[in-house]
Amino acid sequence: FLNGFAKGAFMELNYIHEAENQTYFRKELHSRFHGIQPSSEKSNFFVSFLRNRRNNRHVEKVIVPQVYEKFTTQRILVSEWIDGIPLAQAPKEQIRELIPIGVELFLCQLLDIGRFHADPHPGNLYVTTSKIDGITPTLCLLDFGLVAHVSEESRDSMTQAIVNLLQGDYDTLISHDAKRLGFLPHDTDVTELTPVLKTILKEGLVDAGSNLHDRKRNLMAISNELNEVFFQYPFSVPPFFALITRGLGLLEGIALTGDPSFDIFQASYPYAKRRAIETFSVKDYGKISRNIFSLRRTSTELNR
Repeated sequence: FLNGFAKGAFMELNYIHEAENQTYFRKELHSRFHGIQPSSEKSNFFVSFLRNRRNNRHVEKVIVPQVYEKFTTQRILVSEWIDGIPLAQAPKEQIRELIPIGVELFLCQLLDIGRFHADPHPGNLYVTTSKIDGITPTLCLLDFGLVAHVSEESRDSMTQAIVNLLQGDYDTLISHDAKRLGFLPHDTDVTELTPVLKTILKEGLVDAGSNLHDRKRNLMAISNELNEVFFQYPFSVPPFFALITRGLGLLEGIALTGDPSFDIFQASYPYAKRRAIETFSVKDYGKISRNIFSLRRTSTELNR
């Protein structure tokens, strides 16, 4: 932990390193969120333009400022100026419009790009205007001093875990995915653990829907089981996963200010589904879609 903290702190003070990260994210995110096919043969998944309803033109979804390498040194980072405001301070209608893009932005980093913005906070996610039409609100991601790397194996394992979650296959999620992702040692016997984790996943998270109070109440109701599980079994949390929950938690908090019914699980389904289909095969589309519909319908009924 100390070595990781020291390395992260040292690299965050090196602006050449941050400039390299920013340039990398600019290339990868613009290729996916500007409707341009990525150059990598391995990553052929991309998100198309966002259509502006007012003028029927396609505009970019996400912007990363350009770095001016000529003027950048280890102590100075010079990049493009962005006019805008933090997403958390935007009007509610803009928040509602942009949060689904923000969810795609973070899931794209996690499941596709393999590098993850490790310092997500309200000041690093801005709302600016499209460079194409100068009108449409567009997300801008800032500050790339801290970046986590997610291996290809972890990306595929995470995608498979999401597929199993969407399909309600908690047995495989616990016995296989949790081990591949590093939450449990590979030789762990999960026979007694599986029923408890099923309850936690289903009742504590998925069934709570968009209501954070319901989610908190559900988790409190099974807190004794949670404590027993974490003390009895050798759980560990992969470093990148803590960053993921922090990033998506931030987005959820901002989203709820604009839409009290926002549900981070439902918002994640469309991208996760497309990514899973691309990664594992198109033939599973119908099964995944049916389970997504079932989960959404259950969540809606619970909220009512």
